[in-house]
Amino acid sequence: MNRTQSVVVSVVAVGSAMAVLAGCGGIDGKIGDYDRVTVWPDADPRGQKPVADLTTLTPVTVECYTPGKVDATGFGYGGTYKVSYDGGSGYIDESTSIMSDGGEVSPSRVPKC
Repeated sequence: MNRTQSVVVSVVAVGSAMAVLAGCGGIDGKIGDYDRVTVWPDADPRGQKPVADLTTLTPVTVECYTPGKVDATGFGYGGTYKVSYDGGSGYIDESTSIMSDGGEVSPSRVPKC
């Protein structure tokens, strides 16, 4: 293999590895809210007890997004992000400000759960 072929193979290998990592690692960011952010054990917080409270600048990894749901009686819950953080994981409200290197996280930037 000559030098040009070696460089091309290396670039393709690095690009493939980056695509794999980007697809399964989630988005790293930090909580941007200036208040406590409640973490729930399930996307539907109704009847649940919080598992944690996160504060401003807590590092999190946003794994996916769950749209909100409303039942036939009009009751339901809003959209949530599934996040992991030092010490656990759970769901937080989609209105939570999460800042990443690529800007503020939004539902369109993460896969659905």
